[in-house]
Amino acid sequence: MMIMMLIAVLFSIQIDSVNSWTASNRMDRRCITKRLMESTIALPLLLLTTPSSPLLAATTTTPIDDDVQKIIDGRDTLKVLLENWERATVDCTYADVPRELLEQKNKDLLLEKASTFALFDKSTSIETCKTTNKVVRNYLGVNGKGPLVGINKILIKPNVLDAVNADDPDAYFTAVESLGQALSRALSLSYTAGSADFTSVNNFAKGEDYVNDNSNLEQARRAIQDAKTAMDTIVSMLPSPTN
Repeated sequence: MMIMMLIAVLFSIQIDSVNSWTASNRMDRRCITKRLMESTIALPLLLLTTPSSPLLAATTTTPIDDDVQKIIDGRDTLKVLLENWERATVDCTYADVPRELLEQKNKDLLLEKASTFALFDKSTSIETCKTTNKVVRNYLGVNGKGPLVGINKILIKPNVLDAVNADDPDAYFTAVESLGQALSRALSLSYTAGSADFTSVNNFAKGEDYVNDNSNLEQARRAIQDAKTAMDTIVSMLPSPTN
């Protein structure tokens, strides 16, 4: 409707201009009318092919969809990590000699086992584990890959801020700040966990309760939980992707 109104206005303006111009220059009105009709027909085609045309914009994907999807992917990454925490942080590919076999009274037995290729005798070894921080840090994006890489920049992009539908805009910025703090703690604690935690350098039996509430790895898990909570809040304030 707006396009047709614009055409009518332009047509009226051109007709007035033609009337005054031909009167003074005595040109053939039929020739001018022909050119005027050609330009009027071409106008709608020009408007329809202009990038800013509403008809064209309706068929394209808005940039906010891509950004919101990246934010959702970041939140889901934290969710998957937390749901598979033990699998991600415990490495049970070690084998140790049973402690009782190392006692002085069993010295002769140990020597006997060693002389019969004990490394291939499962009865002389037990499966043990260590905690590891590698998978956690990869999920957090320290390797430069994954949805969380650059997430802080995406959260404050102008188009994302314009799309926030919270009644209290300050709540969004509070959640973004909480996320940044939580991820910083998680990165720092997970790094320290790789060498400072007792279970990262000392083996423990598979199935043994190894969790220490004061360990760096456990504190990193709680920081990641806080980050996921902040991401839930952020996602709730943004529109769902349309594609």
